[in-house]
Amino acid sequence: MRRFTLTLLSASLFGIAGVASSAEIDVMTQNQYLGADLGPVLTAAPEDVNAEVIKALESVAASLPADRVGRLAKLIADRSPHVVALNEAFSYSCENFAVDTPATEGCGNQRIKGAFVDFLATTEANLAGKYVTTARVKNFAVAGLPFEIDGYWALLTVMDRDVILVRSDVAPTAAPVPLAANPACRPSLEGCNYQAVPTVPTALGPINVERGYAAVDLVVGGQIYRVFATHLEQRQLVQGSPDPDPTRVLQRLQAAELVQTALLFPTAPGTKTLIVGDINSSPVDGLTTLPTPIGPLPPPYALIAGNGFVDVWTLRPGTEPAQGAPLVGFSCCQDADLFNHKSMLYERIDMIFSLTLPKKAMDARLLGDTQASKTWPPGLGVWPSDHASVAARLQY
Repeated sequence: MRRFTLTLLSASLFGIAGVASSAEIDVMTQNQYLGADLGPVLTAAPEDVNAEVIKALESVAASLPADRVGRLAKLIADRSPHVVALNEAFSYSCENFAVDTPATEGCGNQRIKGAFVDFLATTEANLAGKYVTTARVKNFAVAGLPFEIDGYWALLTVMDRDVILVRSDVAPTAAPVPLAANPACRPSLEGCNYQAVPTVPTALGPINVERGYAAVDLVVGGQIYRVFATHLEQRQLVQGSPDPDPTRVLQRLQAAELVQTALLFPTAPGTKTLIVGDINSSPVDGLTTLPTPIGPLPPPYALIAGNGFVDVWTLRPGTEPAQGAPLVGFSCCQDADLFNHKSMLYERIDMIFSLTLPKKAMDARLLGDTQASKTWPPGLGVWPSDHASVAARLQY
């Protein structure tokens, strides 16, 4: 793998150290899926915005978010990893314009009322104290968007977050990394939003499609770990756009900022650093660079791997010949409505990277990729997410 070095920040601001150790950590990444394609809302003509908002809310409601998040929480509880990175931990909430709106109208309309779920709060409730939310970053958000359904007006608020959960028995050793001390950080809750952010012109005015990252330090079995969680921008933000390059430049810049921070932000001696999450890039993206404001950069996967991080899935026995879907590790994506009968996963973009080469990657597997993972009733439910979760137990 070609090595791509970065110069986003002055290395003199940071220190890094490491010593040999023997330890194990179980890590998991899970994309909870927002439940709809928001692209048509962002690109709609002014006269079509309301209709597209209703369609999106109907799609979210039809995806059974409360049931899905419950199934996703069960995947976490059954695996019981030390740390979990949640992507697309969305929150949808609604407020009626008129206080006398009937209970079955406005926000309570049968077509959309199932959409209004806080994915993180629902996950926490289902995990019942087994995990502690330790770090979050607030990403894309729209507050107080007016919409009308069947003659009643209401206000919609949407918020996306990336979240790091730590298992309760090790949570007392865990703390958010104070990333706001990094000059490159745009602080957001306990994390940072990326400097590179797409701005989409919409009928509602320009909307920033924020992405970000958060990190925690924790101790497992006497070993210190630093775990970064992120969700990089898609290869093409607006599907069908004739020119995807601007978005691909942005996701490269985001990956560069993340790698620079992960490599150079101060750590305690001997810390093992991990990057976990949906990077919207895979090994098959290759090494082709695009010009960016900081120089030519390859796709995110190549950039992260080219700066010393090991894709731990490739350490799983049998992955080199990749004989069969379980070894290929495709984690994305099911149909948008989640109703496809057979799994449609076709690419591997949800990653666990380690800066230190593990001795072994044990029990590395996909979760939520079998029909048994679907919501009730059997055979008629929906997939818990359009992504499979990815987990691995790493021995150093």
